Amino acid sequence: MIDLKNIEELKKSGAPAVVATVIKSSGSTPRSAGASMIVFADGAASGTVGGGALEKLVKEHALKIIKKGVSKTVSFDLKSGAPDEKRVRTGMICGGKADVFFDVYKPAVKLFICGAGHIGFALSKFADILKWDATLIDNREGFVKINKLKNVLAVPSYKKAFEKIEIDGRSAVVIVTHGHKYDAVCLDEAIGTKAFYIGMIGSKIKVGQTYKALRAKGVKIDGRVYSPVGLELGGQSPEEISFCIIAEIMKVRNKVSGRHLRIKS
Repeated sequence: MIDLKNIEELKKSGAPAVVATVIKSSGSTPRSAGASMIVFADGAASGTVGGGALEKLVKEHALKIIKKGVSKTVSFDLKSGAPDEKRVRTGMICGGKADVFFDVYKPAVKLFICGAGHIGFALSKFADILKWDATLIDNREGFVKINKLKNVLAVPSYKKAFEKIEIDGRSAVVIVTHGHKYDAVCLDEAIGTKAFYIGMIGSKIKVGQTYKALRAKGVKIDGRVYSPVGLELGGQSPEEISFCIIAEIMKVRNKVSGRHLRIKS
């Protein structure tokens, strides 16, 4: 079983993981329903579902599921023989069956927002609702002080800001500064990080010019960059634009199509 200490370790790690739980068992099995273990992306594990061949297979499945990012249930047949279409054969001689639910744990998104204007603040509000870790950044130290803006990292330059913050694989960077030249600086810096998503606001013409200038410097605009930023959902207010950006970040992170879920009549 997993104890509270294991759960706290999972939250503090900031790394993706899978909680594998036996949800149903029949016949002779190493552990009954409720047995669980945490499998981390690096292969480390905590807890147990019974050891032996079953646990080895559970870990192997967990690592694959972490990469795909989608929770699922897998049925294991605890006996030897060729696998069928519905169950994974373990090669064990227990003779029982076990259904294991693999629940993907994704740590909160770290959202770095370059620009503490209307859209930036709207983004931070949505991030709070989603329980993401949001950091607002702005190079207008006087503006931040005069307007008594709270929870904003005020810096003399955006380049300096990127030296202070820690951007890892669960980070998203959204660039909505008050000037094109600052957007370009932020995009240049963000591309050099491990962020899984980098969004920059702007018209297609402005974005094209920014790309051209960065490429002339030898910067590669890779597939993590989304600009103009956001999904095409309509709306012109800062809140509506921010909603479109948040939706795009979720779509990218969860690796989904964003299609309609309705049933056609």
